[in-house]
Amino acid sequence: MEEIVTIEQMDALVRSSDPAILFKYSPTCGISQVAQEAWTEFTITAPGVRLAQCDVLAAKPAARGVVEMVGVAHQSPQVLVLSGGKCLAHTSHYSIKLKWLEEMRDRLVALSSNASV
Repeated sequence: MEEIVTIEQMDALVRSSDPAILFKYSPTCGISQVAQEAWTEFTITAPGVRLAQCDVLAAKPAARGVVEMVGVAHQSPQVLVLSGGKCLAHTSHYSIKLKWLEEMRDRLVALSSNASV
């Protein structure tokens, strides 16, 4: 899993042709800690999908920069599903659940499979 700490890394992630799932979180936020549990469980079961995370306190320019890049309002915690410079889906706060993450993983796998046909 990638740790995004610079605006350049965030830009490369967003612009990449490889689909990715990005988790933005604050280590001091209780809601982020709840979401982190679902994210951690998900990362164990997400082979073949590019995963990245960004600490919104330690990497504030990167965390805020993605707002301008994809046009999705900043939230924390937040998950963005990215592909080819666009945000395909996003959720935040208590809506970050293992089931949603797995559905997004399956969507990205299907998208990648269709692209290679």
